[in-house]
Amino acid sequence: MTSKPLKAAHRRHDEIKRVPESATLRQAIRSAAARAAAGLDRSRPMSREGLEQIGKEILQRLELPRTLLGFTMVAVSNEFWLPIFETVALHRRLFLLPHCLRDQTACAGSYDSVGLHCAGCGSCEIHALKAEAEQLGYSVIVAEGTSSVLFRVLEGDADAILGVACLDSLERSFQRVVELGIPHVAVPLLRDGCKDTEAEIGQIRSLLAAQSAPTAVLTPTSRRSYLGLLRETGRMFRQPTFAELLAPYIEVAELAGQLGNGSRGLSQFSRQEAVEMGRPPLGPTVQEIALQWLQEGGKRLRPFVTLAAYAVAKHGTGVLEQADPGSDLAERLPVAVRRIALAIEALHKASLVHDDIEDNDHYRYGLPTLHRIHGVAQTINVGDFLIGLGYRLIAGQSVPLGADCSGDILDRLSRAHLELCRGQGAELQSQDHRPPYAAAQAMQAAAQKTAPAFEAALYAGLRAAQADVDPTILRRFATYLGEGFQVRNDLDDWQEDQHNKRHRGLDARAGRVTLLHIFATEGGHGPRLAQLAELMENSTSDELLDQVYQVYCESGALAKVEQLYARLRDRALAAAAEFPTPDLQELMQFFVRMILQE
Repeated sequence: MTSKPLKAAHRRHDEIKRVPESATLRQAIRSAAARAAAGLDRSRPMSREGLEQIGKEILQRLELPRTLLGFTMVAVSNEFWLPIFETVALHRRLFLLPHCLRDQTACAGSYDSVGLHCAGCGSCEIHALKAEAEQLGYSVIVAEGTSSVLFRVLEGDADAILGVACLDSLERSFQRVVELGIPHVAVPLLRDGCKDTEAEIGQIRSLLAAQSAPTAVLTPTSRRSYLGLLRETGRMFRQPTFAELLAPYIEVAELAGQLGNGSRGLSQFSRQEAVEMGRPPLGPTVQEIALQWLQEGGKRLRPFVTLAAYAVAKHGTGVLEQADPGSDLAERLPVAVRRIALAIEALHKASLVHDDIEDNDHYRYGLPTLHRIHGVAQTINVGDFLIGLGYRLIAGQSVPLGADCSGDILDRLSRAHLELCRGQGAELQSQDHRPPYAAAQAMQAAAQKTAPAFEAALYAGLRAAQADVDPTILRRFATYLGEGFQVRNDLDDWQEDQHNKRHRGLDARAGRVTLLHIFATEGGHGPRLAQLAELMENSTSDELLDQVYQVYCESGALAKVEQLYARLRDRALAAAAEFPTPDLQELMQFFVRMILQE
């Protein structure tokens, strides 16, 4: 169910997503796209607006209907990226196939959290394409969406992607791939519908085998990409780097082998394992729980913000231009700056531990929350340990960064910490609904919970690089970014996420006040929402959730929240343009596009 404005927007999008039925017509569009892309600047990714403009021009020239715009945009994007994609070694590429290509009635494959494991039964094209790609050297994933793909790319397993999907999935999934500057090409499904779909096999095979040597004009060295900085951020949380960063401040030498790379679920730690590893059978210590939790899961968004802010402020956007993402970043990101970034993640993870207890959440990162595994008392202790660790790491950088620098960062983070607690306190007070919680109060609480943390992460990187940024500009930018992030969370609460075991409508089930609830209540639908909330206390029926969502749609609350999100995104982009240098402006705009996706 969607609101009328949302339905209209969906119709407008669907009107441009028809795939030409004729192979001749598809080839004509691709040929026109190749001509249009021949003179494009490939030093930075094309925007969606740029692709749309060129796509419209091609359709007008060929006298074709607007319904083919989505397919034409993919064709232009392919021609833009193909010369770079072809220079990436085959064994450094990732091939993403949609599981909907399988024959549902005959498929003998099985699923896990990553995707479909092909059994090689031969009932569809998946096995043959997978085998062919693997023989060439590709890694292959059979799944829908890009979560698993991005994980593989960020882990350093691939530098380019070939994806097959419906136009809707390509639009939804590849936005972040584009923003990160990852070379990619895509083949739209000829017929979608989420099952028994059909693909253009010849085009897929042609792209699989596409290779060329780098040229002076098209070498990946000239490509700007944040991929290297993202990989460096992830590397901080894997051994041996993780232990090396913590070594001067905490006894971790004996834990290095036991903690591994942070990939094992905390819920898998058993008393028997403790005995076998020579521990007392009481289970892991607070330090072990805290350090493994620090390594486990999450987007690493805040430490990435710190590292990227430092790198661009210190070295300019030229730091993004690398043949091998991350190849020389180690020299440009001092250990002291990495420790500051690690500290910021430690403080963030501490807030999540406490937040999960306060909200009584059952899952985080697809695993049971810490308080469900280790109990509330020990988990509070884990959060407090991480807070101490975070501040200890920052204080420890007074020599390499200077006492004034580390003191300034400590001051900014401690203020952010206090604001977060005030915001969380206001949100907890709102749960009794007395007095009624207004939208302005909700936005203030959201700003307190998120904006100061983004501001502190940004400030830490900029201050370490000795960049001079007007604090008013920094505060305004972080406020719009933080508020937008929280509004996005309200909207995302109605999206299923099987990977993270997140079900839709959790805020409604828990009785938490969101902007959707506030706007619907202000529109006179409070009594109906209260009635549904009472019914949900004794029921887990999805039908009741559907009714809540229907109230949000019919009251106009959903449309209002979406419009608010769009305004905050626009304001954040405008605030990014106020930063003092073009390099910092470009970085801040990237943060907005990455964190507040359309």
